[in-house]
Amino acid sequence: MNRRELLAATAFAGATLAFGSRAFAADDAAATLKGSGKVVVSTWGGSYVDAQTKVFFKPFTDATGIEVVTTGTPDAAKLKLMQQSGNVEWDLLDAEGQMMLLAAKDDLIQKVNYDLIHKVTPADDLLTEALNEYGFPSVAFGWVLTWNTDTYKSGAPGNWADFWNVEKFPGRRAVYANPRPLLEVALMADGVPHDKLYPLDIDRAFKKLDELKPHVSVWVENTGQFDVLLQNAEVDMMMGSLGRSTIAKGKGLPVDYTMNDGLWQQSYWIVPKDAPNAENAMKLIAWMSQAQNEAEFVKIYPYGMPNKKSYDLMSAETKANIPTSPQNLPMQAQIDAAWWTANNEEVNRRWLDWYSKR
Repeated sequence: MNRRELLAATAFAGATLAFGSRAFAADDAAATLKGSGKVVVSTWGGSYVDAQTKVFFKPFTDATGIEVVTTGTPDAAKLKLMQQSGNVEWDLLDAEGQMMLLAAKDDLIQKVNYDLIHKVTPADDLLTEALNEYGFPSVAFGWVLTWNTDTYKSGAPGNWADFWNVEKFPGRRAVYANPRPLLEVALMADGVPHDKLYPLDIDRAFKKLDELKPHVSVWVENTGQFDVLLQNAEVDMMMGSLGRSTIAKGKGLPVDYTMNDGLWQQSYWIVPKDAPNAENAMKLIAWMSQAQNEAEFVKIYPYGMPNKKSYDLMSAETKANIPTSPQNLPMQAQIDAAWWTANNEEVNRRWLDWYSKR
């Protein structure tokens, strides 16, 4: 057997063992999570819920007998009204971190049944930084420094300090017109290490933003603008959505980005306090937590996943575009939803005043 044949045989054997292991894990999980009835899930629409249905919901129903019903998008005010009226219609919501923390503070949601999850997914397999007692991580999405490769054919920017350096890197700039995470970006540009960002030094951040303000060509108020800016090459560099930057680069547009100094924020699965099918909701969370399920979802949506083992099942190309993958996590800063929950009103007042004078 030559080297090529040996490698091929090894790859085949590895694939066979991996498939067998995943099949066994799925069967074992199905037996643990078997049930009846339904679970009503409030999630985001369009291709996102289509992907969730294909990868998570339908296989869960097939394996456990529990029907998954999807409904309208998560809404904090609606959840509160449901709880107050005693008529909670949702069993599970895909909520941003700030919504999860506020709902927990208002006693609107219940603690996650991690004992059940650990019967399916070992605790050591989960990304500690993403976990919360009131929410199980759904997806992590990110922000990165993105640039036009036609403009910077050599010596591309490598961090937020470069983004501020208009002499070394002249060009049209765009930023997301929102203090979260623009304040974090400003502080990193000013030399604050990732692990020292919080509590945010608001005065320092706005002082740094004052330096950049005259050089911003586009203030992005709707994330859909990112697609247009990239498609039409309307700016030379920007604070961009990782997902949209990845897609633009994949389409062959003259776009590149760096994971260095990137930011990621976590969304969570939450269960209302009086959810009529709370047990089924916890079972669905446990099902989704499996590495093989998360790896399949990332093939459609390149978002961060909480099961560390899922990254072993992803291609190198896929992992390179995930903010929470092992190689990228050390270069990234996590947005602190707890800090923003406590300081959101104060920061927004100051932001609106500053932004109105741009």
